[in-house]
Amino acid sequence: MDTLQLLKQVPLFRNISEPAMKLVADAAEELTFSAGQTIVTEGQASGALYVVLRGQVRAFREGEATPIMLGPGDSIGEVSLLDGGPIGLTMVALERSDLVALRLERLKKLADNHEAAHQFFRNVAVRLAVRLRAVANAYALALEAARRH
Repeated sequence: MDTLQLLKQVPLFRNISEPAMKLVADAAEELTFSAGQTIVTEGQASGALYVVLRGQVRAFREGEATPIMLGPGDSIGEVSLLDGGPIGLTMVALERSDLVALRLERLKKLADNHEAAHQFFRNVAVRLAVRLRAVANAYALALEAARRH
């Protein structure tokens, strides 16, 4: 699989220069999962950011009714990449799925290129900020609804 070309299509990697993308692609661990195969289990320390390149993946928390469906271009595990902790979800391939795992120890080459590291981690931070803002807005709406009742 041409990891570099596939990663360039992922929204998380927009605005990252070609040299930085090459470093990211070199660090990417290519993974293939069959339908029904577990990618990562809730609470398992993975220390990785996962990006779906092909296929469909279901991510869920035990006891939660609504799963998150991930397809090509979707990513999950930004916090786990940053702090080495677990992803708070179980991920299962719904069909044959190709993913890449980006682990901090494999991204060490980025440290030699400060601009590349800045671009990559800034994009990860922006992605987290967007998600945090969405959660904060949903929480504010829920509080407002609760006050009306």
